Amino acid sequence: MSLVRGMVQEWAEDIKCLRLPMPAYDAVNAWILGAAKGQVVVDTGMPGPETAALWDAARFEGLLQDLDSVLCTHAHIDHVGQVGALVAGGRVPLFMSRPEYADVVHLSGMDAPTRRRRTDDFLLEGGFSAGGALSTADYSILAPFPGTVRFLEDGEKITLAGIEFEVLVGGGHSRAAICLFSRARKLLLSGDQILAGSGPQISVLAERAEDDTLGAYLAFLDRLDALPDDLIVLPGHSRPIHDFKAQIRRIREGHHARLARLSQGIAGAMSAAQMVSLAFSETTARRMHARLPYLMRALTNFLVARGRLYASREDGTLVFSRPG
Repeated sequence: MSLVRGMVQEWAEDIKCLRLPMPAYDAVNAWILGAAKGQVVVDTGMPGPETAALWDAARFEGLLQDLDSVLCTHAHIDHVGQVGALVAGGRVPLFMSRPEYADVVHLSGMDAPTRRRRTDDFLLEGGFSAGGALSTADYSILAPFPGTVRFLEDGEKITLAGIEFEVLVGGGHSRAAICLFSRARKLLLSGDQILAGSGPQISVLAERAEDDTLGAYLAFLDRLDALPDDLIVLPGHSRPIHDFKAQIRRIREGHHARLARLSQGIAGAMSAAQMVSLAFSETTARRMHARLPYLMRALTNFLVARGRLYASREDGTLVFSRPG
């Protein structure tokens, strides 16, 4: 009985999607490029024995026959969780952007008390209660993260399993995520930069709370406007996206609507915690409860950076008000 055949779909010629398990989400899309020799894996799934067993089965059942390299679109643990096993002690090359690799190495070396302390400081600064959800998963399970890596740069051309891609690097969902654009194949392997629905979460890390992640993301969306309209997007989660430009518009409009509600609805000086109801519906706030402090900070950072809100401190808590 096959462990993986039912989880694999060929979404384009010589591009198979292996849908790997992920708690509290649909699945993680890992990609196997190439049919036999010189195959490339793009993104690897969560750490742990369940996903590891699926990769072992992919090898045993002949889906993964001759692995040439592994590429991770970004540093989130659901995409880098099996890198160590797949690169086989450095015998298989790993491709990432330099900032994303640095983030994995940093996070995998961080001890639990430090993560807790930094998170609580961040939550209290936002007007939330200490003890809430950590901004990242526990990466220590990945330590030591493989030390042999080739860094990809924005605009670089790279051939993977016989397919030529242009590397597009942009921020937002993470610091410097990679998308792979094939003009000839009319495909964009987007990682988590373009997802269905309202798009990816744009938040900050407690360790880099000042980052203007939303500004970086909207700038990246603007760059994607220059790509052909008829691309098919192969995302890091869920199904292929066939209305590429319409989805970009929907994502962009959703962010701008939240920003407008914040800047127009603020009354006096308010903390991020006090402004949650301005940005998100009650249903969304309940569903995203653990992520709200990080999502709200991305919104307020954007508005402060552009002079649409003014930030000050009251007893250690950041509060925001209209300028003037």
